[in-house]
Amino acid sequence: MSVSPVSGTRISVPLQTQQLVSQMSADQLSIQSYYDQLSTGRRIQRMGDDPVVASRAIGLQNSIRYGEQLVRNADQASAFYAATDETLSQIDDALIEAKSAAVAAAQGVLTDDERESIAVGIRQSIDQVLAGSNATFRDHQLLGGILSEGPAFVQEGSTVLFTGTQATGTVRAASGIDLQGSLAISEALGSSEPIVEGASLNSALDGDTRLVDAHAGKGVTTGVIRISDGSGWQEVDLTNAATFNDVKEILESVSVGDRKLSMTILNDGFQLEYEDGLPGTLAVDDLPGGTMAQDLNIENANGSDPPPLVAGGLTPKVTLTTKLSTLAGGAGLDVSAGLQIQQGEQQFVVDLSEAETLGDVVIAINRSGADVQAVLDETGGSIDIQARRAGVDYAIGENGGQAATNLGIRSSTRETTLASLGHDEGILMSVDEPELTILRPDGTQLDLELENLRTVGDVLDAINDHPDNQDTRRIVASLATHGNGIQLVAPPGADPITVRQPSNGTAGLQLGLIPADSDEATGATEGGVAVLLGEDYSPKEAGGAIDSLLRLEAATRAGDVREIGRLQAKLDEDLDQSVSARGRVGVWSQNLDILRDSASNQVVSLNEQLSEAIDTDFAAVVTDLNSRQTSLEASMRLVGQMAQLSVLNFL
Repeated sequence: MSVSPVSGTRISVPLQTQQLVSQMSADQLSIQSYYDQLSTGRRIQRMGDDPVVASRAIGLQNSIRYGEQLVRNADQASAFYAATDETLSQIDDALIEAKSAAVAAAQGVLTDDERESIAVGIRQSIDQVLAGSNATFRDHQLLGGILSEGPAFVQEGSTVLFTGTQATGTVRAASGIDLQGSLAISEALGSSEPIVEGASLNSALDGDTRLVDAHAGKGVTTGVIRISDGSGWQEVDLTNAATFNDVKEILESVSVGDRKLSMTILNDGFQLEYEDGLPGTLAVDDLPGGTMAQDLNIENANGSDPPPLVAGGLTPKVTLTTKLSTLAGGAGLDVSAGLQIQQGEQQFVVDLSEAETLGDVVIAINRSGADVQAVLDETGGSIDIQARRAGVDYAIGENGGQAATNLGIRSSTRETTLASLGHDEGILMSVDEPELTILRPDGTQLDLELENLRTVGDVLDAINDHPDNQDTRRIVASLATHGNGIQLVAPPGADPITVRQPSNGTAGLQLGLIPADSDEATGATEGGVAVLLGEDYSPKEAGGAIDSLLRLEAATRAGDVREIGRLQAKLDEDLDQSVSARGRVGVWSQNLDILRDSASNQVVSLNEQLSEAIDTDFAAVVTDLNSRQTSLEASMRLVGQMAQLSVLNFL
């Protein structure tokens, strides 16, 4: 606190008065400031009071608000985790009850009423799982997709349709740390997982390929490069190039010396040379700080490599805009015939006659009417097909061409293993007789032993290469051109094509050539040839706990003990998955509590620092206020005394 003394020198009265008035004004301002500090508890009321401390205080306040938001985030996420844990507990209990029901249903001596009673119990478990799967918390689905509206699962007859999403939320728990805020339904129940994971489509490069998609998605960083014929460098600006056609257009517009450049686009790169095709020096380098020539794999700084310069390894990633003509390494894919989707007893034909890009294919599949969702996996460069309806079998097959095979999404292929047939039951091998016998129309018998065969393709080859099947009356075995299944074709004869299996065998059944409850199947004559067309040998299940429960209910009512036994194992897997998901939620919750405590402690520390910076020291303010009031009173007394002075006081 500064107080100006009354001058003891001989000065004029007006100057003395001015001094005292100035001191009074300063005292009044200080007193008002002290009153403000006492009323607000803050030492600093505005930036001008102390700019350095005020700036630091603003930074501290921002950090405090951020920390408080982290604490609020943690509190909300913790409540969401608790609700998710409770829901998963309900689902776990329902699955345990269903497992107990499956054990009871596996007995082969139950009456119809007993089986119906068990099936009703399984239905109650299904209802409990559906209730848990559709549970919400603060208007958000716990398991059916964080952005989903309405119930994620809709029961329709003996099936359940998934209408939710796989979207999961995240929560900012600390600076730079985001935790998963919710579970996807595939993580908790295994629902909506791919029934077909497509093969890599192997895209080739063309002029319309974006630079950001090259190097399998790593991309090319644009910039300025320089080119020389040995006599001097010339800069070429490729900053605005977006596609390889842009690069080609710019480079071919450049003259190096008096020679034009020529760029030829290849399947996995391009070739750069002089337009006249003659030899010479062709040096290409980046400017300092640039990487485009290096990214394009044409860096040749000292010109030691003669033209043409061949840039390889630029194969692009597969995207929705990738042209079908660039797939299969540039050979292109013919999908004009379309494909078929079999969903239970329903068949859907996907028209791909006008498809030009993978995006067109994905859209056509998703609009086919089938309860499936096609998703492009850009990482693997393939199409995945997800089933959205539980309780039915799916199959993706041909529609007279090779579209499904070419796209890598045919569900039953030559590579399907024999061990995976019959929902992983495989083929029961025979000890003393062939697993499969085929009678040609001319009466020739083909005995097939499958013990050393691994795939369906091996079975087809075994039929076609059989020593007794090499004449003009031979049977040709192949995959069906419509739908899925194996087709046997031969010249017509006195009898149709016949396929048999031993009475205790399953080879014909699992290969789709012989119907259930039979050991023999016969073909027919169509279009002047003998044909036996098998059923789909590898139908796909939607998968997940709900699908397992629906199938268990149906198998219990049908008394299918073998199917019940298979589903018991699947329920074990489903329960393990649900328990594992619940465990992950527990770990997330524990980690979140630690981060929340850390954020809360940091807020306390920051508030202490802010208090030290801007809060009022009440003891000091009261002391200074008293001093200022005393100074103001003294100044006012002096002014009053000076106002009473006259000439007589100086005589």
